Amino acid sequence: MDDGRQTPPSPGEGTASPVLAGYAEEMLQALDLSPLSKTTYRCGLNALLAFIAEAQSGVGSPEAIDEELLHRFALWLRDRYPDLRARARGEARPTRTARTYLVAAKRLMNWLDLHELLPAGVSYDRMLRRIDSGRGTRRAGYQQRRTDPGVARVITHFLRQPLPDRQGPRRLALLRNRALMCVLYDTGMRISEALALTREDVLDGRAHKVRLTLTKNGKPRTVFLSEESQQLLQAYCRERSDGSYAPLFASHGRGKASRDGAHVPGYGDSAPVGAAAQGITPQYVWQLVKKAAQAEGLYDNTSPHSLRHRRAQDLLDEGMPLEWVAALLGHQHPDTTRVVYAWETDEERLADMVSTYGLSPSDAQRKRGAANDDVPNPDG
Repeated sequence: MDDGRQTPPSPGEGTASPVLAGYAEEMLQALDLSPLSKTTYRCGLNALLAFIAEAQSGVGSPEAIDEELLHRFALWLRDRYPDLRARARGEARPTRTARTYLVAAKRLMNWLDLHELLPAGVSYDRMLRRIDSGRGTRRAGYQQRRTDPGVARVITHFLRQPLPDRQGPRRLALLRNRALMCVLYDTGMRISEALALTREDVLDGRAHKVRLTLTKNGKPRTVFLSEESQQLLQAYCRERSDGSYAPLFASHGRGKASRDGAHVPGYGDSAPVGAAAQGITPQYVWQLVKKAAQAEGLYDNTSPHSLRHRRAQDLLDEGMPLEWVAALLGHQHPDTTRVVYAWETDEERLADMVSTYGLSPSDAQRKRGAANDDVPNPDG
């Protein structure tokens, strides 16, 4: 999620409504969503239950619901998860987190309506119209986030570091970091997808294509490894002593993976080689990239996802069709790729067209003057 990372209370805790919590869980189990989407929806429904408990003193019945509920919840979300960039411009807008949570609340209200569990006289359609009536005419679109054009220096940052001659955790950690950064860019994978891989999935770097099964939308897809990524993976796996089913990107810290991602100094410290492998965490990867970006003087917003963004844009810039870039990234709809990734490429192509066919103001004036000189003067 984007920002405003506050964790709402779980249903059943404190004054949250146990009846509505039960309905919410029943609805979630019936939805055909990926595990990650269900987790996000569950957070949104927990936020709704927390809001109802706060507003209704923990009333444990759907009778607490009225047609103003979604409208009030939307305002509550806007305050709880504000878009700080919009606030800096004097605007009051919710984040994507808040908008997603509102979608979860709408789905629950629709489910209650379909099962005739809403209070008598309460209409789900009127609940939606009440939200729309409270909105302004401006519709918030996706807020594109620029990626530092030099983000590939995160990769070369690790490639430039001298590899310790002595075998041990520090050497393994650097070999891992080199392979990880190249693979993230090469395949356009999300962090969660990369960290779900095992050594067998890539055949210790001998595989050219990799089948991803643990994806964000739950739909398998295939990604491809360049020769450079394969070589880096082979160099990393050759020096490991764990098994084929060990996580591909393992922790080489003090004998235990740091689950809170707090262990970063030196990119890997001492640990007994051959200890049971545990995978590194997404937080750990974020800190690796942030530290490298800071050392390279890149923008503060540089993150592991920036490598995915850069890969998509590079492929689009080279002329790869949008629908194939979408297939590589695992987007269900090419429109997602266009809105999130292709806009900078479209802008660059437009700029190139303007540069090719456009004239500077001075050139345009000279051309206009020359054209006027070619017009015969009727007065001689």
